[in-house]
Amino acid sequence: MSYKIHLVHYLVLFAVLLSGFLAFFKYQGHQITQLYIIVATVLSYIIWGVVHHKLEKRLSIGVIMEYVLVGTLVILLFSLNLLR
Repeated sequence: MSYKIHLVHYLVLFAVLLSGFLAFFKYQGHQITQLYIIVATVLSYIIWGVVHHKLEKRLSIGVIMEYVLVGTLVILLFSLNLLR
């Protein structure tokens, strides 16, 4: 894959994570809404990872599990902190 395609992929990831970050802070004090934002951002991250690796022809069950496990850890950490 060319450098420009990689740049586009990572700009999309950056936009997803930045929008999740900004939305999270916009709804400060609304724990359930923040949790929904985290879940939506993590799901977008997982989808991005699967699409990115599929396009690079490097998609495997291990790669998918890595994205799912990292996403699950993020959701777990935020939910434990937000809902205590």
